[in-house]
Amino acid sequence: MAFSIITDSTSDLSKDLREKFGIDYCKMEFSEGEKHYLASLDWDDISSKEFYDSMRQGKRYKTVQVPVKTFDEKFREHLEKGNDILYIACSSGLSGSINTAKVLSEELRSSYPGRKIVCIDSLISGLGQGSMAIKAAEMQAEGKTLEETAAWIEEHKLFFNQYGTVESLDYLKAAGRVTASSAFFGNLFAVKPILISDLEGHNLAVKKVKGRKSSLDELAIMSAKYIENPLDQTVYIGHADDEAAANAVADKLKELIPGVKTGLYVIGPIVGASVGPGTVIAFYYGKNKKEQLDGN
Repeated sequence: MAFSIITDSTSDLSKDLREKFGIDYCKMEFSEGEKHYLASLDWDDISSKEFYDSMRQGKRYKTVQVPVKTFDEKFREHLEKGNDILYIACSSGLSGSINTAKVLSEELRSSYPGRKIVCIDSLISGLGQGSMAIKAAEMQAEGKTLEETAAWIEEHKLFFNQYGTVESLDYLKAAGRVTASSAFFGNLFAVKPILISDLEGHNLAVKKVKGRKSSLDELAIMSAKYIENPLDQTVYIGHADDEAAANAVADKLKELIPGVKTGLYVIGPIVGASVGPGTVIAFYYGKNKKEQLDGN
């Protein structure tokens, strides 16, 4: 039975990747004052440059999980085609979208008897979440069933990892990720946190380094330490309007692992609103998160 692979705005999958792998997504929303936007991964309502420049100028954006109406319309669109659905959601530690999708899935059963909707909590966001959708598409192309694909993703989701750092702690402070005093003294002494996703899908600072260059080097060093089969995958490096910083991480990683493939992309508006301009995140498939946590 055919099945559709759907994710959401935090997956940060570019249009090229979505089209290549046949992946759809449900749009979250964000706002600033009275202005409301759909969280398009193609930046339809506002350009990424305008978005991040406005944050540098003091604007703050509020984000909203996928609305019920959006889920309902998107799921019905695929169910009407006779497809089952595999929805790979943003971490439950960061968004309530997975819970909304599960409730709606139960409600849709009576309208579409025989159709299946499987919802997976990715316990990550960004291209970590997006990479799970890509893997699901590759398995589907190999002839794997919905059940086989979903079971593999569920069993291996803790192997999809990230290392990230921010340029300023102010945005994490506003999002409630760090205290005001920590942000003040961190910015004052140029301390940069090294962030990962923990076992519950929360962002966790596992290390602090001094200086921008050191923090970017650390992303590459730690990714190289925990990556598995590096020449058989693409390490995606997201940046919040700082391509030079993302390139610095890519160059360092290639120095550590000759021949490794990297892909750069701009962090989308939902993740970007929480982490702020200048953020850089490296995503890769590697050792289990528990081993990553224990090693830090």
